[in-house]
Amino acid sequence: MHSKPKDIEFGNASATDTQGTGWFIGFSDWCKSGSADLRHVHGDVLSAGPHVKWFNHPAGHPNGEVKPVSEGRSICILVGPPSEFRIEFSCADTFESKETSVHVLRDTGDFVIWGKGIFHRSFGIQPATILTLRWVSQLPD
Repeated sequence: MHSKPKDIEFGNASATDTQGTGWFIGFSDWCKSGSADLRHVHGDVLSAGPHVKWFNHPAGHPNGEVKPVSEGRSICILVGPPSEFRIEFSCADTFESKETSVHVLRDTGDFVIWGKGIFHRSFGIQPATILTLRWVSQLPD
């Protein structure tokens, strides 16, 4: 029996309190966001990457194809005009409904960030331009 993934956070970059700096991912304390602190990168953490993807998803793309389990942290940000882009998350690649978390990016700046060990799939309900960043963090021994 799997459970719903817990290491997921969603919000809007414009609405996130950055103390006037605009930095919503990084080393600063204002990037701390809860128990998982997914947007906070500790100063003593080594990181590999980042990987950056810019993609113009047409409506109907990519039709819910299951992606490999995440190895690090990933964030998808809607950077185009208002749209509708649904992303589903699960701890198992079967995406049982009671074990699946769903988030929809609608407004420019909407984001969802998730940690390692999570499967995801997405649905381009309307055309959407999505910026995805991925990195792997490791605490020093």
